[in-house]
Amino acid sequence: MPKDQHNSPLASRGGQEWMLWFGRASQHLPDVHRAFQFLESSCELLDSVEDADLKSRPRKLKQLINRFVGQARCPSAQSCERIAVRTQILDGWLQSELQRHQDPNLLVELGAHGLQKLLTICEGADDKHGFLLKAVREFTRDWLNIVSSRIDNPIERAHLVYPVAMLDQAGLVDPSWWWKQIALCDRHTVLGLLELEINEMNEMQPTSNVSWRSFDKRWRRLRVRALLEYLGDKRLLAELLRKSAVDDFEAVVAVSMLRDAGRSREAIVQAEQWLRALPRSPVLAEALFDLYTNDGWDEEALALAVSHYGYDPNPVWVERLGRLVSPAAKAQVKVWKKHQTV
Repeated sequence: MPKDQHNSPLASRGGQEWMLWFGRASQHLPDVHRAFQFLESSCELLDSVEDADLKSRPRKLKQLINRFVGQARCPSAQSCERIAVRTQILDGWLQSELQRHQDPNLLVELGAHGLQKLLTICEGADDKHGFLLKAVREFTRDWLNIVSSRIDNPIERAHLVYPVAMLDQAGLVDPSWWWKQIALCDRHTVLGLLELEINEMNEMQPTSNVSWRSFDKRWRRLRVRALLEYLGDKRLLAELLRKSAVDDFEAVVAVSMLRDAGRSREAIVQAEQWLRALPRSPVLAEALFDLYTNDGWDEEALALAVSHYGYDPNPVWVERLGRLVSPAAKAQVKVWKKHQTV
């Protein structure tokens, strides 16, 4: 449905004429027939004042949207063009119904449902001409504008925008569109939704044999991480990284974030646990050494340095141990330097 108002002779024609024209055309155009059925049925539901229809209205309208958009998985280029047209029709229908002063909460909820369907369809779609991507982006922009202008309660906005934004794991829409809208929602609600999701995640244990499957399972976690970095919440970001590290390098990042979040003792315990699983990891050992020295655990730092110098006599350990002021550390440095000169 065009958004601009055009001066056309057709504008003076009433609903009966349009009904007749669409009805005749839809007999020979399957896509028009599909759209006509959707528009007719959805308008009938929205206009109904029957109590039974009022209770079941949201469910039935979502079912209509499901049938209209379709259930295609990895659609072909030709199917993408048809779904793009349906997306534009759905977008126009929502906006026209809003102008009729229909329930904005219901219509925004229906828009969210339609977007979730479309974002799922777009994953793996053969949209070589970009028709579907363009239509979905336009629909997303219009829907976000409707949410920001029609939904005043920031808590309700959070519950509407968050699940749709987190479903766009393929980044079909510019993440800044989502993050800016989420930043306008109630922060405590958004962080609560993020914390709930993080708590439900399984912990991933770092390993030296990382497979592509390990990374493939993490798309949702990467999406959560991007939002937390935008919101600047160190506490939840540290917890997410702690549960998502797949190798020793990511484990070091997680440990560093735990320390930055004011959880130094927990960072030490976590680094020790991971180092027991990956005893020869130099990056984890160096990270744990720094944690020890920052907290004044010089004896533990010395023992760690000696252990890892035994694995690999890297001069970096001589330099690190030289920073300690304890007599035992200085004595150990002398021993190492003596061996290096022999």
